[in-house]
Amino acid sequence: MSRRTRPRAASTVRIPRQRGGQPVILVLSPEPQPLITRAALAAGRWAWKHRRSWAPTGLATALLVLTGAIHVTEPRIGWALAVFALAPAGVWAWGMLRRRPTSRQAVVWRALLAAFAAAGGAWVALAVGFGPAHPALFTAWAVLTLISQTGWLVARRLSSVTEKETR
Repeated sequence: MSRRTRPRAASTVRIPRQRGGQPVILVLSPEPQPLITRAALAAGRWAWKHRRSWAPTGLATALLVLTGAIHVTEPRIGWALAVFALAPAGVWAWGMLRRRPTSRQAVVWRALLAAFAAAGGAWVALAVGFGPAHPALFTAWAVLTLISQTGWLVARRLSSVTEKETR
């Protein structure tokens, strides 16, 4: 008994007739995707799976684009934003005066966080004023992004370890 098979050139899917129209025939080609498309799909799946881990990098990239757009439309806003660059240090100092933390480690972490937030605020003000593509500002953006991403990953790992220990 010999079976005759069709060549695997294309698959045909028949969709039932629609109201008063002709039958719809959808032809799917089994051609392999180009390597670049498969690589892009794999990278997209990986990025979606690990999206929480890369949150600081996504935020930094969005800030880079946003400051570039603001710089193109109205660069003088950078002067107004410069005032807010020192706000994190003021909040930290006010918090230290109101209630001093019990552990030295908490003081150090809060001071580092305030310094990093002030550096980020200064970068935003300068990037709006001078443009984020300026070599010094772009280098500062890359360094701040690297530091924030590293701190984010370390903090996530430490918090997941302490959660497991408390259970």
